[in-house]
Amino acid sequence: MKFGVKELPKSKRMRFLFFLLVPFLVFGQTSDDKKELYFVALYTTGDAWDNSKAPNEQAYFKAHSNFLQQLRSGKIIALGARYDETGMVLFKASDLTAAKTLIHSDSAVQNKLFEVEVHEFSTFYNGCIQ
Repeated sequence: MKFGVKELPKSKRMRFLFFLLVPFLVFGQTSDDKKELYFVALYTTGDAWDNSKAPNEQAYFKAHSNFLQQLRSGKIIALGARYDETGMVLFKASDLTAAKTLIHSDSAVQNKLFEVEVHEFSTFYNGCIQ
């Protein structure tokens, strides 16, 4: 007995077509939206840091705080932390060039209060920080 698609009952034909077309629908879609990547900025004190002054007394420190607050308000920063003498900010950008351009627009970096390194941040274990 030979069965063609037309000889199958309608419900089975629909199921057959569904499973046949799903891979094309799922994998054939393209998106014009660029995926946002995560980057980490590692801050250390720069040449303009005055060890005789508290952090909030440093030139450009208030501007730096305002800069980070703007990034937080814009939901660009995912998290920030400190360890030892290093500040760390995990943030979103479209690519490494955009990430570096963004972080280097901070007046505290431009005026050497902080030195900063920017690296792409690739997770190998997804989790949640609250």
